[in-house]
Amino acid sequence: MAEAPAISCVIPVYNDKLRLPRAVASVLQQRAAVQVILVDDGSTDGSRELIAEMAHTDPRILAFPLPWNRGQGNARNLGVALAEAPCVTFLDQDDEHAPGWYEHALGLLNAHADLAGVKGDIELCDVPAGLAITRDDPRWPAMVYSPMWNIVMRKVVYQALGGCPTGGAFRTREGLEDVPLVRALTRNFKVAQSERVATRHYVNPGGATAYYLRRTRVVGSRIEFLERTPGESSGALDQAFAEYQARVARNLQTLRELVPAPSTAPAPKGPAGGDS
Repeated sequence: MAEAPAISCVIPVYNDKLRLPRAVASVLQQRAAVQVILVDDGSTDGSRELIAEMAHTDPRILAFPLPWNRGQGNARNLGVALAEAPCVTFLDQDDEHAPGWYEHALGLLNAHADLAGVKGDIELCDVPAGLAITRDDPRWPAMVYSPMWNIVMRKVVYQALGGCPTGGAFRTREGLEDVPLVRALTRNFKVAQSERVATRHYVNPGGATAYYLRRTRVVGSRIEFLERTPGESSGALDQAFAEYQARVARNLQTLRELVPAPSTAPAPKGPAGGDS
């Protein structure tokens, strides 16, 4: 009988069959018992066929093809619904999880029942010319905080939050599907920040990280934006964030009402004149 997975890694897949094997290998090489869930988001470059072949050759891999593209948030939500492990993590198809990261994060979660998740550091790879950044740059902690691909969390917590947003306001070049869920997680649950590198993030020149670095600058200790997107300028993005956080609050309040709080009544005493 196959070992039950301790952690399920959800990887949204869309037209990147050349770099996907590297991402999957970084998960399968972890020392923890893993499950890899590949949700193909309507690829047309052969990625759909590739994930089917991967799943056929390794029972730890589950392939789930979608008929059309619906975005990373939707792919992640479906992946978590299929996850068999009590803990979940996420990875972009062109990145890698660092060796030993799963074992480290799971060790912290197992040792501390009050933790909902563990967030790790990042390593930037293939940074385009002109976008180099050092760890003392104020934008570095922002890049560590914002993404989902450097976190291990309990599956039940992801479900309690209601998963990633899937609305059009978040499907933008800034990659903002991650930020609202991470913000909701850290506001409502206890999350440990580890100094251990969780993810090797490859900076695609046309991707969200490069765009963030190009449109920001540091003045003193402040981050200034040189460019605003239409959603940011119109307030539509702020409204979408507020609506998502309100939905999370409703989800958590409903759970509190359904699940009674632990009793605080004193333990019953033993028979009169004797020990319990």
